[in-house]
Amino acid sequence: EEGIEVILINPNIATVQTSTEKNEVTPGADKVYFLPIRPNVVMDIIHKEKPDGIIVSMGGQTALNVGVQLWNSGELQKAGVKVLGTQIPAIEATEDREIFSEKLKEIGETIALSYSATNVQEALKAANKIGYPVLVRAAFALGGLGSGFADNDEELKELALKAFT
Repeated sequence: EEGIEVILINPNIATVQTSTEKNEVTPGADKVYFLPIRPNVVMDIIHKEKPDGIIVSMGGQTALNVGVQLWNSGELQKAGVKVLGTQIPAIEATEDREIFSEKLKEIGETIALSYSATNVQEALKAANKIGYPVLVRAAFALGGLGSGFADNDEELKELALKAFT
């Protein structure tokens, strides 16, 4: 409708967005590459297709990681590709809990009390300071990897053991 060509890189052939069939319900992509989302693969496609922009915030943790890596290495800028949608500094700020907390404080938003832990004992100590139930995030990952709830020390130990191995 807008005359914009859409090129999709998606390693999962079982998803709806891989359709190139255009209709009112699913506009589809103009081209679909069924390839892994890796920096070298993405740059090969960028060099071939010469897009004006890229959206890294629609593709889960892998797309976020690759987009941030390509931006920080200067490869996207060198290829003249703009990041559309969520910008890299915003992605980086939300990936790092300390930076994210500071950004929320800057705009007067409150956040849940949280602590970092690098082992099970630290996790138990933090949970007992906060009080149960607690939400465990095993990594700074927007994709949601390693999350879980614990209602007591035993459940936390089980989650933490998985997180730290």
